[in-house]
Amino acid sequence: MQVQKELFTSEWGVRNDVKHLVDALQNKLPAMGMVKNANKNRCLEKFRKAQNVTYDIFNNGLCNRGKSLKVLGLKKDDLPLPEYYGRDSYFPGNWERIEFLVSEAFTPIVRAAAIEQGIIRG
Repeated sequence: MQVQKELFTSEWGVRNDVKHLVDALQNKLPAMGMVKNANKNRCLEKFRKAQNVTYDIFNNGLCNRGKSLKVLGLKKDDLPLPEYYGRDSYFPGNWERIEFLVSEAFTPIVRAAAIEQGIIRG
C-alpha cells in the first residue's frame, strides 16, 4: 500500500508516476520561447506552456500567468489560492487541493507529449 501511495504523491503538480517523463521532456525544450516546429510538436508546446503555468501557480500564486491557466483546463476560481482581504483577514489557501487539481490536469498533458515525442508508446 505504501508503494501505491508514493506513486500518486506529487510535487508542484508532477506526480511520481510521470516524473521521469517530465524530466525527459524538459530536455527537449528550448531555454526560451516556443519549441521548434510547434505545428508538428503541438503536445510538446502544450507541455511547455502547462509547465510554465504550473511553476507560476506554486512559485507565485498564479500572479504572472493567470490568463494562461486555460492550458490546464482550469479556472482561477477552481484553485483555492491564498488571498488577502484587506489588513485584517487572510485565507492561506489549500495547497493540498491545488496540488491535486493541478496534477490531475497536468498528467494527461505530460503523457500526450511523451507519446508524441516517442518517449513512451501510446
